[in-house]
Amino acid sequence: MFGRLNSPEEVFSYDLGAALTMERDTLAMLGRLEEAAQRPEVKQLLREHAAETRVQIEVVEQCFALLGQEVDDSPCPVTKALAAEAETKLKKADDSLADAVVLAGALQTEHHEQAVYENLVLHARARGAEQVAVLLESSLAQERGAGERVKALAERIARTGVATTPEGGMSTGAKAGLAAGVAAAVGAAAAVASKVGGHEESTAAHGVRTGATATDLPSTTGATGTTTGATGTTTGTTGTTTGTTGTTAGAEELNDDALEERIAESEHRSTGS
Repeated sequence: MFGRLNSPEEVFSYDLGAALTMERDTLAMLGRLEEAAQRPEVKQLLREHAAETRVQIEVVEQCFALLGQEVDDSPCPVTKALAAEAETKLKKADDSLADAVVLAGALQTEHHEQAVYENLVLHARARGAEQVAVLLESSLAQERGAGERVKALAERIARTGVATTPEGGMSTGAKAGLAAGVAAAVGAAAAVASKVGGHEESTAAHGVRTGATATDLPSTTGATGTTTGATGTTTGTTGTTTGTTGTTAGAEELNDDALEERIAESEHRSTGS
């Protein structure tokens, strides 16, 4: 561990040690992200990069050997901060959203690692350590490839829907959306039923009134009253029953009135003769 950095070589060695800590932190972070991931393809991607990360740890250790130095790890607060941020978001997010959080954390880490290796390659060549530069370039190429794979998967998930579907059912968001749709459909059906019910009640009342009118009509308009009552019977189920009742009552009373009128006329003619 360096107390002070007094030369470019010491700065390079310090950065190389920080890269070692970075890869160790990343390996631990990838394991945690794989546990939290929901989709098999996300888990597989993290598992593959964890294998690459183990190789990258060995590469950094080889670089120390090529420089004739003991392996030394320097602090790397960036990767610890990225891991802490991802962990905090995972605790806050619903499990169905875990993959989006996992891939965001992985992508941020990949960009940091690429920047670290780009800087190390640059300074390794500047100091004439070509073998070290070649080894570090191999790690840089792996980080770039991993970053592209993480980005492609993150884009696909973002385009097709962030949330996953839990085993045996729909996601929480999908269930809520379906429930809202069902509630809206039920509300619309209730409104239509209310309107239809009101129309039928109005029609039935009309049939009753029509039947009552037929009852009050004299015998000369009995046929018309009967016809009007019959019209009430053809409108709605409720209206049919009520209208028919009114028509029957009206017809019976009209027949009695007609009979009484005929008897009265016959008696009048008999008296007059």
